[in-house]
Amino acid sequence: MLAGCQPKSHTPERSPEQKQNILELDDSLTNLSPNASDMIDKGMAGAEDSLTWYDFYLRRGKYWLLSQTPDSLIPYADRTIRFAESQNPSPRTNGLIAHAYEYKATLYQRFRSNLDEAIRLRTKAYEAMMESDNTAYLPDLCANMADVYGLKNDMAMAASWYRRALFLVDSLNLPETKSITLYLGLAHIYRCLEDYDTSLNYYNETTRFYDRMQPNMKTYYLNNFGNYHYYLGNYDKALNLFQRLEKQLIHYGDNGIDMAICRINMADVYLNLGELAKARSYVERAEHFFKKHGVDVGVYYANSIHIGLAMKEGRMSEVENILRSEKVATPMEYSLVGIRNRYMREYYKATDNWQAAYTNMENEIKARDSIAEDRQHMRASEIMQRLKEDTLSLHHALEIQRKDAILRNTHMTTATLMVITVLLMLWWVAFSRKRKLQVEMDMMQLRLDNARNRISPHFIFNVLNNRISTADRKETDELMMLVRLIRANLNISRNTFVSLAEEMEFVRYYVDIEKTVLGDDFTFTVDAPEADVLKQISIPTMFVQILVENAIKHGLRGRDGEKRLTVTIIHGKDGTDITVADNGRGFDIRSSATNGTRTGLDIIRHTIRIINQRMRSDHMTFSIQNNKNAEGQVTGCLSKLHIPVLPPPKIPKKHIDNQ
Repeated sequence: MLAGCQPKSHTPERSPEQKQNILELDDSLTNLSPNASDMIDKGMAGAEDSLTWYDFYLRRGKYWLLSQTPDSLIPYADRTIRFAESQNPSPRTNGLIAHAYEYKATLYQRFRSNLDEAIRLRTKAYEAMMESDNTAYLPDLCANMADVYGLKNDMAMAASWYRRALFLVDSLNLPETKSITLYLGLAHIYRCLEDYDTSLNYYNETTRFYDRMQPNMKTYYLNNFGNYHYYLGNYDKALNLFQRLEKQLIHYGDNGIDMAICRINMADVYLNLGELAKARSYVERAEHFFKKHGVDVGVYYANSIHIGLAMKEGRMSEVENILRSEKVATPMEYSLVGIRNRYMREYYKATDNWQAAYTNMENEIKARDSIAEDRQHMRASEIMQRLKEDTLSLHHALEIQRKDAILRNTHMTTATLMVITVLLMLWWVAFSRKRKLQVEMDMMQLRLDNARNRISPHFIFNVLNNRISTADRKETDELMMLVRLIRANLNISRNTFVSLAEEMEFVRYYVDIEKTVLGDDFTFTVDAPEADVLKQISIPTMFVQILVENAIKHGLRGRDGEKRLTVTIIHGKDGTDITVADNGRGFDIRSSATNGTRTGLDIIRHTIRIINQRMRSDHMTFSIQNNKNAEGQVTGCLSKLHIPVLPPPKIPKKHIDNQ
């Protein structure tokens, strides 16, 4: 009582020791530490002024908010607000008001008792926090506001508040970990809008921070990520996350609303996994808590699970009893209504009530259309939010410039010239960088075109030489093969990259020509995935052909006895490995007879070097070596080529028509 009787004008700043004590207490409350209550008592007993006393007093209310009797918060929050409003406004009093309103809003939100009141209180908390000495809490407050709008199915407003929170984290230069809850919230919103890919991206962004999360944040993460997998039908993954959540809550002795939500979620998962006994056990424990504390949305969800259990066990009459005795209103959360509708459709089908099933499905379609509409609305809202943030930044910059102009009126000309000079320099740097990048890209394209243009004449020259040497054998068939080969060469040489299917088709044309020279004892084998897989793999033009040509020309041609040539293609998630093996004379880079070989290999190495300059991760590699037996004698040559994952080849329409 005496602590509340200080003069109104007395609003001292917190000392470093007081700030540290409050910070440690907030951490203890967040981490559900058993020492938190003693720390509050000690702080109130040692308070040197009324504001410090109310700092600890209000946190006693927060302690009850996180306990089994959360309603006990209300008197603490109301008394703190009355005291702070009776003082002269200051950053400290505004901070007290903001936290008091925020705690009350959290109570209404967690128990779904009055979401509109939660928004009203949180709006007042936000306004007070903006003028407080604790602006670092603003992103958390915005995130909580977003959660309320999410519960009201106003996803556009929810996303807007999350974006505002991320903007504040940037503007206030807060630690990166402050963004964790914001990414989780955005993941939840996108999940509700059934944009599961974007949702998963945000969940993955937060997963790497899991070990640094506080207990309440881990609870939020495990619950929401479990729901993500539930709505995708990944019930085993959802159950694993909910079980982790249950263990954590047991560890911290939390048997309140979070545990009830965890249990109701586990009950639904067990129901869908067919473990009905476990589903019934969990739903009954959760339902007991919801009824005791008047959480109507929880009772509605529990009734939905009871309907599902009755359906699974063939107790059709019990469904009507549940619906008749239900005394809670349909909640606003579409996700919970969707779960109820799914179980009711099963009931209508089982009882041959097709009219009701049709009406149920019609309502579901309307709801999904509404989700699609919300998704578009949210996209537009995000654009507007970003525009507001950019406009706010611009106004802020202009205001600073205006004040600087007033303070430095005599230096206006110099300042203007400096600004213009800096802008010109920035423009010149950006222009130069863009021009340099363009030149580099042009050079790369020219190099690749040059390499490709060197391949075609070199290759055709060799083929024509071979054709002349066999001109008197089976003239018509060989000429047709040669025509097909030259046409295929002209087609693929138009592109820097082709599909591996096209490349291998070209290689087969070439080998068909060479068979006439190599003789009947020549065997060509290809070990590769299906054609549909090869069509999705990109490869620089004529890479495999060069390796096959080298194997035939310098390894197999003119060799007596059996001649074998094998192309092996192995495709995996990290790329594609291609090997070309022969049992010929081997490869000797010192021999003058290998000038043609060096030309082809130089083309491969030159092209790989250019491409690797643009690759950010996995690089393309190439190697060639001789195989030897136990006595050290050369038994053939082995060429290896690793192709990383590249964008699928884009075949021009003209090229398709030619084929």
